[in-house]
Amino acid sequence: MILPNIGALAVFWIMCVRNTASQAYAPAPSFSYRFRINESNIELNSIVEFACGTTWNAPYPITVSVGKLESPSQTPETTEAWVTSEVIRRSDIIYFTIPVTAKYEGKIVCWYKSTRTDSKNPYSELSSPITLVVSALSHPKVTVHPNLFRKGENYTVQCDSAYNLATNFTLSLYYHILPVTPGTNWTFAGSLFLTNYTSIVLRQTNVVVPIEFACSMEMLYNGKVLHSSLSKSEQAIPEELPVRLWEQERGESCLGYLDVTLKGKWEPVCQREVDTEADSSATAATAEVACRELGCGHVLKWERLLDARRLFTQTVGGIRCIGKEKKIKDCPVEQIEDCKQRGMLYIVCSDALPRPKLSVDMYGPVSELYVKDKENVKISCSIDSAYLKSKDYGYLEFRRDGAYLSQSYSKPGNPESFTQYAPVPQGEYECVFQLTSSKMKPKSQPSNSVFIYIYNPPDPVPIIAGVLTTAVGLAILVYICIYRTTAEEVQPNEFPQTSSENPYNNASYSPQQLEAKET
Repeated sequence: MILPNIGALAVFWIMCVRNTASQAYAPAPSFSYRFRINESNIELNSIVEFACGTTWNAPYPITVSVGKLESPSQTPETTEAWVTSEVIRRSDIIYFTIPVTAKYEGKIVCWYKSTRTDSKNPYSELSSPITLVVSALSHPKVTVHPNLFRKGENYTVQCDSAYNLATNFTLSLYYHILPVTPGTNWTFAGSLFLTNYTSIVLRQTNVVVPIEFACSMEMLYNGKVLHSSLSKSEQAIPEELPVRLWEQERGESCLGYLDVTLKGKWEPVCQREVDTEADSSATAATAEVACRELGCGHVLKWERLLDARRLFTQTVGGIRCIGKEKKIKDCPVEQIEDCKQRGMLYIVCSDALPRPKLSVDMYGPVSELYVKDKENVKISCSIDSAYLKSKDYGYLEFRRDGAYLSQSYSKPGNPESFTQYAPVPQGEYECVFQLTSSKMKPKSQPSNSVFIYIYNPPDPVPIIAGVLTTAVGLAILVYICIYRTTAEEVQPNEFPQTSSENPYNNASYSPQQLEAKET
């Protein structure tokens, strides 16, 4: 009787073990932050990512969930799932994003559940918990309005809370005078406790000193005091807007994109589309003022160009000079957040492409030249510019009366020649240089010109005969004048009349004229 009872007990024990095994939880998944995180600086309303990794022997297919562990006796069946994944069919890592608010503070766990119908217990064990605690505030934002202002003008500094719906918090403002020396601490400018507002404002007038601002926030939240880190700083710099013409291939020169210094950095000027005559006139005047300010002569050409290679976030635009200003800073200038299509103003000043120099072989840089109808003429042209680099290149074009004759590939400083074969057409000859290595491929102004005339001298034989005849005639006349004989005539002597007193009478005495007499 005992043995049968023992056998019955053994069968019952095996059935209980099998039943217990069939109702046991599957292995717990792993649970961690997706990225390394500083738990002492988890900001309110930020997003935290968690990673829940399933095991290789889970009863796939499964779904993965995440929720809060409220008590030690809590099971997956009694845990509220905040988020549940889609069905997965193999071992994987599932990522969850959880907002950092009071609702989600506490111990967070994940688990999975099998979707198979033959599972007695489809749940896994709960993972090890991660404690999520709000420990900091997002830093506020400080801005300067307007972002662009000149010396002597006014601006406003504003500090805005990162939480639009927050109440009962404090904003504090700090500043540096620029430039900042190493080791300089922030100077406290003031703070305000806010209940119905979300920002504080500081107004500055007639400014000349560059200053850097930052702000911070403090708030009582869920029974604890939270602090933000210091905001990103914002500089308030009274601008003088110096300009340059710049191109990546040649750096600063008298041709290139128009740049201005904004907050200590070179930024390209955003040029909006030139749609009207007024826009064209203002842009041409702006280019003229830029060339004048840089000491680069006058503007030769300007154009709105697109260049996606130039990277910038904020810049200036809407410059509308009238042409009489000495510098760009004297013109109306606007601050632009986003430059539409990255259109920029490219300017070529006259000093970048001076007039080429033209000369005639054997004669030099003459302004007029007379040649025979059977004589060839060789013309040379060259251009020299301190603003062009050795890698620049282009074409020298020869013209007669403004019409194209010929062109030659050339580099600055290298003369090119053109021979006009007889009969040489009369006219005004000149040359121009086109810089094809530049974005805009501008042309210089025409060089000095030479007027070439055809001169056909008369036959020299008659001229020589006439000259010889004239010379012979002159020789005869000279001979006659020098060697001719003349008859010499002797003129009689004349005595002056004298008067003497006759003691005997008062009659005057007149001497007689002597004459020659033959014997």
